[in-house]
Amino acid sequence: MVRRDQPYKRQIFMYINNRHGESPSCGHSGSEEMVEELKNVAKEMKLKGKLRVAKSGCLDLCAFGPNMMIWPEGIWYMKVTKEDLPKIVETYLRLGE
Repeated sequence: MVRRDQPYKRQIFMYINNRHGESPSCGHSGSEEMVEELKNVAKEMKLKGKLRVAKSGCLDLCAFGPNMMIWPEGIWYMKVTKEDLPKIVETYLRLGE
């Protein structure tokens, strides 16, 4: 086992489980597209190595999705929409610069 400090200043986990309309799910509600948009914005802002936008599997809160976790703050957003992304970018992708 190797232990190290967190390599990123911040990580954003977007839950992407998709139940294909059989029941509510983050992936079926557009979360994968939001991941790609956040990755593009992070790239434009030259945050490679500082910010990680990652896909995550199901945590059994699909009825509240799309769900997003901001780390290390431990903040959980539910029912995220594309319209919410600018506020998330402004709040979390600037990394205190």
